[in-house]
Amino acid sequence: MIVPFREILKDAFLHHYGVGAFNCLSLENVLGAIAAAERFRSPIILQIAEVQFPYSPLELMVPMFIEKARQASVPVCVHLDHGLSFETCARAIRLGCNSVMIDSSSLPFDQNVALTCEVVRMARAFGVDVEAELGKVGDAGKDEAEADVFTDVEESARFIEQTRIDALAVAIGNKHGKYTATPRLNIRRLEEIRDRNQLPLVLHGGSGTSDEDFKSCVHNGISKVNVATAIQLGVTERVRQYVQQPDANYIDMKDVIVRASQEVVERHILLFESNDRC
Repeated sequence: MIVPFREILKDAFLHHYGVGAFNCLSLENVLGAIAAAERFRSPIILQIAEVQFPYSPLELMVPMFIEKARQASVPVCVHLDHGLSFETCARAIRLGCNSVMIDSSSLPFDQNVALTCEVVRMARAFGVDVEAELGKVGDAGKDEAEADVFTDVEESARFIEQTRIDALAVAIGNKHGKYTATPRLNIRRLEEIRDRNQLPLVLHGGSGTSDEDFKSCVHNGISKVNVATAIQLGVTERVRQYVQQPDANYIDMKDVIVRASQEVVERHILLFESNDRC
């Protein structure tokens, strides 16, 4: 069943658990993610990021997300991850996403606010919820000179007040991509942002984070956790093992990808404590 982003995250925020937001790049990823959510009775978010459009086009993925979400027996939200422009957010809304992320965090504060406000006004007209980002989540493997700019507590309060967003992605030491070492997140900064705003917060760059930090995050204000790299790494490893078998074939390999996707999502559902919430 398709359930509003805001509704899914409100329950997670009130009851101190995290909802996994899984970047699905194929039908097999989607089938595995939904199967995992149904097995553990967990709400789930299916999403695709703009940087993934070249190999998983928005116009193909969103209708598939919506169809599987409607068929699911658990709450599912269909979300645009890291939309980089007003136009991309508009495309996602036209296709039926019930929430979008506008990521203008690389812009100066006032420009970030202005673009986010434009997207919020458009989204509200269609009953769509909005996530935005403040502070800069970096990329794993980049030089430490390009260190993350942590989300400022008082800036977060001004940003939320001015934009009226539904969720805020924060930078607390997290990074996108495959980590070369396990990061240490600034949980104290997270607590300060949570206490100042009382709004669902989002952790990007979740793959590679320690179980301890994941638990601390979902217990202290993170209501949505993005997972992308972990799924693709899990699938890659299972496919690598499968193709070494002498009777490997394409049809069975599709089942291998579904199962691998499901296993990764199941592990994160249990880690985020979203199981048995619906």
